[in-house]
Amino acid sequence: MKAKIGTVLEEDVFKKLKEFSAKRGRPINEIIQEALVTYMQVGADRNRQLRLAAVKRLCSRPFNISPDDWKAIMEEDYYEQ
Repeated sequence: MKAKIGTVLEEDVFKKLKEFSAKRGRPINEIIQEALVTYMQVGADRNRQLRLAAVKRLCSRPFNISPDDWKAIMEEDYYEQ
């Protein structure tokens, strides 16, 4: 099932999007959907990589974590995954 949305883009971004769409012969909605799916996947992968690196650092030298790293770990919203 598809859902219709409305959004506002900067004029120059929309112009580039239209040109990109025309060059590839694909509808704008397909390009936006593909970009959003990719963006969300990359974000999820990046967050996972950061969490794994933090756990590795914690386990390799327990409690020898910089204050900034510790704060980032503690501020991570577990339920946003």
